[in-house]
Amino acid sequence: MTGKNYDSAEFQNDNRLKLDLTYIVNALENEPFISCDELDRLAPRVIEQHRKLNDAEGDCLDKDTPMLGWLSLPEELTDGHLDAVQEAADELAGKVDVFLSLGIGGSYLGIEATIKALGHTYANQLPRSKRNNRPEIYFLGQNVDPDMFVDTLNLIEGKRIGVNVISKSGTTTETAIAFRIVRKLLEESLGDRASEFIIATTDRVKGALRKLSEQKGYRTFVVPDNVGGRFSVLTDVGLLGLAVAGVDIREFVAGFRAMKQRTDTDEFWANPAMLHAAVRHLSFEKGKRIEVVATNSTALYQLTRWMEQLFPESEGHRGYGLWVSPSMYSEKLHANGQMVQQGPRLMIETFLRLRDPEQQEAIPSDPEDADGLEYLCRAGLDMNAVNQLVIDGPAYAHFLGGVPNMTIEIPRRNAFNFGQFYFLMERSVALSGYLAGHNPFIQPGVEDYKRAMFALAGKPGFEQQGEKVREAIANMDHVIVD
Repeated sequence: MTGKNYDSAEFQNDNRLKLDLTYIVNALENEPFISCDELDRLAPRVIEQHRKLNDAEGDCLDKDTPMLGWLSLPEELTDGHLDAVQEAADELAGKVDVFLSLGIGGSYLGIEATIKALGHTYANQLPRSKRNNRPEIYFLGQNVDPDMFVDTLNLIEGKRIGVNVISKSGTTTETAIAFRIVRKLLEESLGDRASEFIIATTDRVKGALRKLSEQKGYRTFVVPDNVGGRFSVLTDVGLLGLAVAGVDIREFVAGFRAMKQRTDTDEFWANPAMLHAAVRHLSFEKGKRIEVVATNSTALYQLTRWMEQLFPESEGHRGYGLWVSPSMYSEKLHANGQMVQQGPRLMIETFLRLRDPEQQEAIPSDPEDADGLEYLCRAGLDMNAVNQLVIDGPAYAHFLGGVPNMTIEIPRRNAFNFGQFYFLMERSVALSGYLAGHNPFIQPGVEDYKRAMFALAGKPGFEQQGEKVREAIANMDHVIVD
């Protein structure tokens, strides 16, 4: 435990996320991209949708279940439940060298993003003593690339392995294949003891993984019925893996709770979730189709990858939505930065700024100044100060080039701030879907690729569809340069 007082005014003020709309509402060529007056005119609609969301109204059902459990979760998680998660995580972490997290989409992105954002860049390469005595952590089951899969198995060969398989149904193709292979390896090496090293996070009462868990005697945690995958990082889906990695899950929960309280208000200009949703909605209405989410922090870059699922999967309905393009600056400024500055004006930009990085690195003085950098030393600028300019410079230049942009400032890397950030984005995207007039908690388009894969693979029940798909492909004009 950290001993931090998460509820104190001092702690919360020192860890307050900020939303900067300077380069959205200021005028370029006498006309702001989105004026404060426009935001004021949209505010009543946003407030209306905000109240619907809070009252569990609006289009939020998946089949017959309102998918709003994430909204109340920050205040519903009990100390007893967190104790149970922590106990299971500590027990598994203490007896393994490697922890494998098996899942896809929302069943792994939030876990991976948080662990990598909080941890050492090369954590798995450090000795265990410098990882707070936690195991190496790897993610599988998010794709079916055999090269990557076998490379990972080769890397961990001979080590003690613990597994958390995350799947509500237990039949998700990518994750189920990975688990079948890993389970076989564990059973071959450990026999009946294999079940001691496997934890399943799955449906409370039904599904293939629930049935297998009961047969094999796996310890289980629950995927809630009323929380979709991309909103699930605060459920058992995310908490167990984070606890195995040594993340302070109580601090994480406190961050969610603090941002929920902050964004519960109906006061439009005091609610960053409503403002964020409003800006992105008006951006789409004004013809923007791409949101470049850029950061100068390799830690925060992990959060942009989480956003890459959250927003498109929630917003991409009936021709609506902004395509989220994660970018690491300044690296990408030497790549697609040209497109951002002078390409088609289809973009807005969101910067994630880390205000206070953990490390400080001075730039050594060199009187010969062959590289022309001595002016930085004379100005007293260290590496962090220069890195801040990697946001300040592009934000201004891109604004002048016709790319309106906003900045979310995250004070420092801690579990509290990342918990705040996740809840802020979840509430924003829920409001975005409501503003667009669709259900942001379902993803019917995702099922299309699954049906096509099942048909081509010959899955039972898809035989007839498989014949049609293969015939349709065969009858196409195939243009192949060999």
